[in-house]
Amino acid sequence: MAVEMIPDRPGREAAFEPLLDELLQILSPVWPHAEQILDEHPHRRCEAKRWEVGRAAEENTDLTRQHADRLIHAAVHDQCRSGINQLIRPLVKALGHRWTQEQLVRCVRVGSNAQKVGATMAWYFSRPGLKYASMDDLRTRIPTPESKAVLDALADLRAAYRNAVLTAFLNCEDLTTQQDLSLWISLEASGYPDALQDDHHRVKQLILAEPDHYRLMLQRYGHG
Repeated sequence: MAVEMIPDRPGREAAFEPLLDELLQILSPVWPHAEQILDEHPHRRCEAKRWEVGRAAEENTDLTRQHADRLIHAAVHDQCRSGINQLIRPLVKALGHRWTQEQLVRCVRVGSNAQKVGATMAWYFSRPGLKYASMDDLRTRIPTPESKAVLDALADLRAAYRNAVLTAFLNCEDLTTQQDLSLWISLEASGYPDALQDDHHRVKQLILAEPDHYRLMLQRYGHG
């Protein structure tokens, strides 16, 4: 990922807040702070509501499993690139990395532009982290075999996600959505299957032709 992140997109709370309200009725119907935040700015209301939804979902994994589709739907409409983890973490805990990543790949493939953006925001937090047994192992980048096995087991979904993002970028006419998607595109053709080599070449040329727009993505390759 680029060191500098694309700012959160304004206005997403208009679609996001009603989804949080539905989840609050299911996961935390007697939330004591509901009345206190009515006069807050929409962005701040969503921050508070998301926090409570995430807390309740993480606490009650049975309810999270029952309403996982609602949670993933809300997550891909989230407004905050970091806060979204409050919705993704309970899903990973209740249903695992694979289920969560499968849903995000599906959203990139068939979702609206807003859902595609949300899915890329969520993907970062859907990934298992590598663990290290000591500081020496961390310095030499030697993870524990167990954590590496978990990551390796999801290699097929990483490839599916990478390919889905490339195709979504090419099929998208919205420049702001393309900018978000570009953060997950590699300029190295070797990362893509033969069937997508022509598409990758087209995407690469589009990106290189607009260096200012794709500055954050190009920084990773020494072009920015």
